[in-house]
Amino acid sequence: MPGQPATRPARQTRRRILDTTLRLYNELGEPNVSTTLIATEVGISAGNLHYHFRKKDQLTGALLDEFVGEIEELMPPDTWRAREVEDAWFLLHVIFEAIWKYRFLFRDLSGIMSRDRRAGHRLTLVFARAVETSRGICLGLAETGQLEATAAEIEALARNVTVLTLYWLSFDTVRHPRREEPSGAIAHGVYQVLMLVAPFMRVAGRANLEYLAAQYLSREPSS
Repeated sequence: MPGQPATRPARQTRRRILDTTLRLYNELGEPNVSTTLIATEVGISAGNLHYHFRKKDQLTGALLDEFVGEIEELMPPDTWRAREVEDAWFLLHVIFEAIWKYRFLFRDLSGIMSRDRRAGHRLTLVFARAVETSRGICLGLAETGQLEATAAEIEALARNVTVLTLYWLSFDTVRHPRREEPSGAIAHGVYQVLMLVAPFMRVAGRANLEYLAAQYLSREPSS
């Protein structure tokens, strides 16, 4: 097609800009990264960067859109229920992986939301979906007789699971600021989340959860 050879390099440059920005944001923190640094790291001129993204906020917004898109694909419908502990374990793991990939967002969440109303609105929706997903974990295990809790306890538990899931990796970064390999942080994050649920599990379900936790953590680096 006419013009296609010209558009492909442009798309590739845009992708390199976003990938480099994500790496720098994660390494240095979003407030500490300038467009000049981004252009230098990508190996392009400031004018070329400006052609693709006129402001730094547009870069941040594009990465936020990618994060929201990935999270929305991972989170099941509101009617979803976890039927087994393994269902919850796998879902939490892939969500933690997405949060690690875009971890810069959670280091300066309030700042990003205050500077960009659109970003704030989208993140608010993500958090609401996260609560629904956490509620689906608790309700599903309750419906299959593995978890015993009142409606109020399930609601509080769902919110606590959401908070810990979203902010565990920020906590881990404070403890291990030079960590480059996410597997240990993710494994212990999933473990901590499910330990919130453990006291409400019936005997058989709790034994299965604790067995899975021990097996899972034994394969990951210690934290």
